[in-house]
Amino acid sequence: MTCFAKTTCVIAVVMLLTACTGIKRDTIPPEMSLSDVQLLGASLFEQQWQLTLRAHNPNAYPLKVRALDYEIFIEDKSFARGVSNEKIELPALGDTLVKTRVNTSLLEMISSFQTLNKANGEPVAYRIDGSALLGSMPVPLKFSYSGSTNLSDGKR
Repeated sequence: MTCFAKTTCVIAVVMLLTACTGIKRDTIPPEMSLSDVQLLGASLFEQQWQLTLRAHNPNAYPLKVRALDYEIFIEDKSFARGVSNEKIELPALGDTLVKTRVNTSLLEMISSFQTLNKANGEPVAYRIDGSALLGSMPVPLKFSYSGSTNLSDGKR
């Protein structure tokens, strides 16, 4: 096979794979922010939390999210890691709430909250780093969001 034929085959395969995903090449990853955090249960060694993430689609076309993998940082310290395989349909330029669960250990909690030397009512910075699998796309799109919350009244 000639070099031209090989190149043509590679281009054809790439175009076919891109067309099959239903995702445009310039797709902007969804934006994820914290909407709510609830403690579901706690034992001496582990705490279970329900996180409500607000997923925002900045694209002018809908996105089908088939999986999320993310890590939450509080004041730049890792708080929890979570995954979700819940299928999510994000409307074009719209939002959807996604509920997931994460577990933390007592030692992680103590370490995270010892560094929070904040006055009552002072905002606490958080960050969500992760990736989303969209449609049938084999490669996840990475996302990162930074925000703050006031721990005393639950406002984001």
